[in-house]
Amino acid sequence: MTSQGISSPIDFSRFFIPEELTPLYHTPCYAWLTGAQRLRYNQLHACYFNEQTIFFESVMAQRILSYFVKQSLPGGLSEGLRQFIAEEARHSEMFRQLNRQCLPHRYANGDFYFIRVPAFLSSLLRGWVRRPKYFPLFVWLLLIEEERSLFYAKEFLKSAATLEPHFISTQKTHLADEVGHVRWDEELLDWIWPQTGGKLRRVNAQIFKWLVSEYFNTPKRGGWRVVEELVAEDSALRPRLLELKAAVRRLAKNRGYHLSLYSRSITPKAFQRFDCCPEFHSIGDILLGYTLP
Repeated sequence: MTSQGISSPIDFSRFFIPEELTPLYHTPCYAWLTGAQRLRYNQLHACYFNEQTIFFESVMAQRILSYFVKQSLPGGLSEGLRQFIAEEARHSEMFRQLNRQCLPHRYANGDFYFIRVPAFLSSLLRGWVRRPKYFPLFVWLLLIEEERSLFYAKEFLKSAATLEPHFISTQKTHLADEVGHVRWDEELLDWIWPQTGGKLRRVNAQIFKWLVSEYFNTPKRGGWRVVEELVAEDSALRPRLLELKAAVRRLAKNRGYHLSLYSRSITPKAFQRFDCCPEFHSIGDILLGYTLP
């Protein structure tokens, strides 16, 4: 990939993302999908995964960080956050280019096909992210999602020999920056959370739980649309659409699947901080991979 875009054709004969990072892999349905169906599902889910990254980094992270760079932060952190913002913009553009090359008919007019945020929620999120002083939960969200991105990027590179080269190249660039992002997330959290009163902490923890449960945890709307797209492309799967969607829904209670999303090995810094904050001790209700030590 070059600064002008994708420099060579996408290799559609390869998986785009490690199989174990896709939801259907963790369901019984995956066993009866044909090799071609598994391949196409993997590719569609990888594009959805890229959408999630674009949404998080451009719609949320850049707005949150832009607020904090205007504050009187501890030495060096403001400059670090400016770099953070620039890198997030660059990442979003990388994933945007990749998706447009993979599914040009779906991304010709925008960044999102599988992700469709209702207008009322979009308005609510915009209001919240513009006021990080009152909603520092978004700094927690930055930390746990950046940690997960770091882990996932490493998983891509472990499978580099079998995955599509453009996806490997993009994740390699992503990985190089994510280490610094996690560090700045922690510094920012160390600065803002002690300033947050007890009642507001509890409110933020509850909103955090709701957001993660609805949009960052087990597959719901976008995850179902990936399955629907697979079935729309392959008429042989139409009689089994409801079965596939039901299998994805059941992942909400599948601890093994949860452990592929958030765990002490994937998001260790966030989990260690949950341990120290009583308002987050019930987070295991929605992050099934979390238990108090």
